[in-house]
Amino acid sequence: MPPGTDPRAAPRADAARDRAARFDFFFYGTLCDADVRKVVFGRAVEAVPATLADHEAVPVARGRFPMLMFQRGRTASGVLCRGLMLADAARLGFYEHEGRDYGVRRLAVSHAAGSHWAWTYVPLAALRRGMGRWDLAEWQRFAKRDFLARAARWMRKVEAKDLEPFVELWRGRA
Repeated sequence: MPPGTDPRAAPRADAARDRAARFDFFFYGTLCDADVRKVVFGRAVEAVPATLADHEAVPVARGRFPMLMFQRGRTASGVLCRGLMLADAARLGFYEHEGRDYGVRRLAVSHAAGSHWAWTYVPLAALRRGMGRWDLAEWQRFAKRDFLARAARWMRKVEAKDLEPFVELWRGRA
């Protein structure tokens, strides 16, 4: 067999690339909560406080979660999670209904060590703004317990076939 034509080499190279892929995310809503991150990723994920200039987290109409809106002069507070793996990004795509409710953009966020580019979930046209302001502490007091129970049931049911479309999306972004 000529060099470079071994059909087993491509899957090994893809697997190595997948293991090496790392993604940084800025979260501004329910994923600011460490318990929610643990449910979504299946493990604890470290986060540092971060902000996004000229944006605001606002409630979604008919939901207990926020969406991000461009608002000159406002600042969205959240957290930066660095070095997430491909499998983490796929689980996140599933959780966020990527392609249906949210898309992603790389935006510059600020944190104690400076500025950093991070993937951020932004609303698609289907989401509408609710009334008032998003408040994480209020959500934690009044909605977190029920939300965590529902999210845990939902994320436990995730199978590899459910994640495959998101794995492919994030492979292309690596």
